Amino acid sequence: MRDVRIGVAGLIAVAVVAATAGAAAQSAQVFEGKQKFELYCATCHGAEGKGDGTLAKQLRTRPADLTQLAKKYDGKFPADKVAQLIDGRTRDAAHLKADMPVWGEVFSKAQGGTDPNAVKDRIDALVKYLETIQEKPKA
Repeated sequence: MRDVRIGVAGLIAVAVVAATAGAAAQSAQVFEGKQKFELYCATCHGAEGKGDGTLAKQLRTRPADLTQLAKKYDGKFPADKVAQLIDGRTRDAAHLKADMPVWGEVFSKAQGGTDPNAVKDRIDALVKYLETIQEKPKA
């Protein structure tokens, strides 16, 4: 039997490779989310997510400033809540009173969307992107 020893340097190298792979996957998801945001959300929420899109003034309720979500939750981005709001299939008060589409239904009818995992992936990508545009607290 062969004695395999991985030194500290080996463990660090494995950790760096794993972290790099994870960061690349997350970057790809953020990039996809930005593309989806520009396609589906920017006309109402604005290019920077501040609620000032070209259609904002025509809506019954002004779209949310999506850069302030973490601030509203004491500095912690509410990823699960945001995903639920984007999905909308729970028919929460925000969707009943506002003009926001029920994106879970829209995505489930889109090409390749009949797979629930594909719908979740689209929503997760949007959530990851929205997390990156949160306004930083002023020092």
